[in-house]
Amino acid sequence: MNGRLVISLLILVVYLSIILIGAKIEAGSDPMSQAEGVSRQISISLVIGFVFLAGVVAFFGWRRETGLTPVRSTKSLLILWLPALFILGFFLLSVLLGMPTLQAFVFVGINTLLVGISEELAFRGILFSGARTALRPIGAIVLTSVIFGVVHIFNGFTTGNWVGAAVQATAATMSGLLFIAILIRTGSIVPAMIVHWLWDFGIFALGSRNGHHPAPVAAEEPGIMSVAGPIIFVLPNFLYALWLLRGVGSKSSDDLI
Repeated sequence: MNGRLVISLLILVVYLSIILIGAKIEAGSDPMSQAEGVSRQISISLVIGFVFLAGVVAFFGWRRETGLTPVRSTKSLLILWLPALFILGFFLLSVLLGMPTLQAFVFVGINTLLVGISEELAFRGILFSGARTALRPIGAIVLTSVIFGVVHIFNGFTTGNWVGAAVQATAATMSGLLFIAILIRTGSIVPAMIVHWLWDFGIFALGSRNGHHPAPVAAEEPGIMSVAGPIIFVLPNFLYALWLLRGVGSKSSDDLI
């Protein structure tokens, strides 16, 4: 296996270990919903994970390789119209249905910012750049998106809801394709970081409204909408990503960003 890809995978394993072990410690013995986890305090494990990844990029000098560069042109940002509409809808619903408390809103904003930056840097930055050195463009895109989705299954350790974690993993794989498309089309990872952050921020602000947190549902029989709903919800992003990635297979890996 290509050495650069191996290093990227090892860095990813360390990052995920920091996040998962930290999340389990912060959650304690009782499972909690993700909305509750991100709205009750600033996650120390997310802070440590972010510092670790930033240190890795600085140590190896991977600023350009990971897409930490300006966008090619402001016009390229027009491709963000679809996720921007969804994000606007999330926040409008939060206002209409009842905003979370100010403290919860701040915690959600900080934690999702850490997630948005760190996950993009870990997956679309470090992992994707490593995969591009070993695989053809389509292979690098698929590998990165699938791994990004699969790791979300481990959320079951903190939520206790393994069915929900599997559904989230599938939805994350589909959403991950959009984040890669944004990176490739804009030439920068920063827009993907911002979209990822605001997407999660809007969803969790909505889920934490007025102090309400969905309870873990591990013992409940999952309904068809609880399984199919999240997939249908991210389907427009997935289809849009496929459209944005048209013609990428004809490029060389060096020309992706």
